[in-house]
Amino acid sequence: MEASIADGRHELERHLEDQMRAQERQLAWVRLGMVLVAALIVLLYAPLLPQRTVLLAVLGVVGVSSLAIPWLLGRFPSREVGIVTTALDMAAVTVVVYVAGDLLDAHLFYGLVILGAALRFGLGASIWSSIVMSSLYAAVVLTMQPDAASLQALSVRIGYLIGIGVVAGLFSRVVIHRAMENARLQQRLTEDERDAARTAERELLSRLGRDFAASLERDTTALTIASGAAEILGDAVLVLSVDDGLQRLRPIASHGRDGALADAWRAHLDARMPRVGEGVIGSAAATVAAVEAARSDSGARDPDGMAAVDLAWVLAVPILAGGRLQGVLATTARVGESAGDDLHRLAEAVAERAGPALQNAQLWSDLQDRMAREQAAQRIKDDFLSIVSHELRTPLTSIQGYSQLLEGRLRGDRTGESKEMAHLRVIRSQVGRMRRLVDDLLDVSRIDRRGGVSIETSDFDLVDELREAVSRSQGEHADREIVLRAPESLGVHADRDRIDQVLANLLENAVKYSPDGGPIIVTGEGRGGEVEVRVADAGLGIPEEHRANVFERFYQADDDAGRRRFGGLGLGLYISRAIVDAHGGRIWVAANTDAGRGSVFGFRIPRVAMPLAPVDIEPTGEPPPFVVRNRGG
Repeated sequence: MEASIADGRHELERHLEDQMRAQERQLAWVRLGMVLVAALIVLLYAPLLPQRTVLLAVLGVVGVSSLAIPWLLGRFPSREVGIVTTALDMAAVTVVVYVAGDLLDAHLFYGLVILGAALRFGLGASIWSSIVMSSLYAAVVLTMQPDAASLQALSVRIGYLIGIGVVAGLFSRVVIHRAMENARLQQRLTEDERDAARTAERELLSRLGRDFAASLERDTTALTIASGAAEILGDAVLVLSVDDGLQRLRPIASHGRDGALADAWRAHLDARMPRVGEGVIGSAAATVAAVEAARSDSGARDPDGMAAVDLAWVLAVPILAGGRLQGVLATTARVGESAGDDLHRLAEAVAERAGPALQNAQLWSDLQDRMAREQAAQRIKDDFLSIVSHELRTPLTSIQGYSQLLEGRLRGDRTGESKEMAHLRVIRSQVGRMRRLVDDLLDVSRIDRRGGVSIETSDFDLVDELREAVSRSQGEHADREIVLRAPESLGVHADRDRIDQVLANLLENAVKYSPDGGPIIVTGEGRGGEVEVRVADAGLGIPEEHRANVFERFYQADDDAGRRRFGGLGLGLYISRAIVDAHGGRIWVAANTDAGRGSVFGFRIPRVAMPLAPVDIEPTGEPPPFVVRNRGG
């Protein structure tokens, strides 16, 4: 606020000074005109006047001083020039009164001096100058030993001069008051124009900032910056990026009111990219500050192309964001001595808004490159998993088949349980485990590649599926108590094989994480238009900080020493979530509060499954649907 008041005061003083200078010039011309008239009168009507030479000399001094006033006003304040001029006029009139007072009514010229002082300095100065001049006039007259008539005329003339001082002072008050009002009006008009210009400038820069950030494509952003800057900067504008490897500046966008100039300038800099620290553009990049130079300062090497493209000047401003150099904004014109302070300020304002836009575009470009590399790496990984999994399936199938053949022969050849039969069961169990691991890897590969799983829905009874899953798990773990709580029937329209896969994963997870035993309770029930299945165990439980991550790929909660306590890849729950999501349902985990320990895994799906995002099957040569795994081995 104080700064604004001070600026307004300075602005008013500046307008008053301008008016006083204009008034002083007018008075100078009036004085010069009066000198010419007086000189003409002296030459024509007083040819035999003895004091003619002195009068002409005085008139000459006054005339020369009048001609020098414009020069003095350019170097000194108008008030000081006015004081000197008034003093000179007083001296000149006093000399004339002394030399030719008896021949001319020279005291009348004192009135003109008083009027000038009044117009310059106001009522007080007018009265004071009239008193001083009356004293000078009285002193001159008294030195001449006047007679009684002259003394009587002296008192009248002194009264005349004092009266002139008062009247001229009152008149000057009106004139000065009007001048003050004009100065204030001019100040308000100037402030209004400045405010309007600043508002328009802010709106323009705000629009440019929005335009710069409209795209994340680097080339499009650079062209938008160049075209937007060309509206308010020079005849041509370039945006240059920094090649860190070569330490050179490369033009990436150009625009301008003079399209031919912009194209020629860019072509020249494309052919010979300026080095960082070289020329105007390179210096702006090296010093991270605005740099300007005229053609006369370009030197013989001409790195900015001022001589080659016929440029009058070049202004370069660094484009910064986050304290890092993003590029350089350069502008030029064919004519003119320099860009000027306003253009400097606008160029820096444009560069300030261009910095974040270029930084975002660069970050987006880097992100796209990184995503492309990651996608390529993901494809390589998926292809590797697919190839390895298929290659493993063939020997596993052979091992499983031959083990079944050997088991059949041993049963025919021997009665009872033999050591070889036990070994074969171990082989078949491990082969089944390996097949499940291979199938899990294939499922994860498909989920990652397609963004989900595909389902093939049909009508079936969910309770029958629960009984089958519980029976299968009970057969594999005869020492565990697995209880099913469900109504007689729950009809659903879903993918039976996928739901079976989820049930098998949840039951296997419950058995694995309750090694000390305890019942496993499977609950199925209807929930309006949905069905809900819960598998509760009384095992180790999952700490609350790990529950949000158990459905992530390859995740397992470690023990206190940071080791995995149980085997497996940590893919079952990840695949289960993908299957439930494909049905338009949700899956969750919570603490088993009923048992006081352990966990509860549950999921809900609609009675009529509506896949959220059907997934196209890629022509990979693999079987299109997931093959349900036989958990019994």
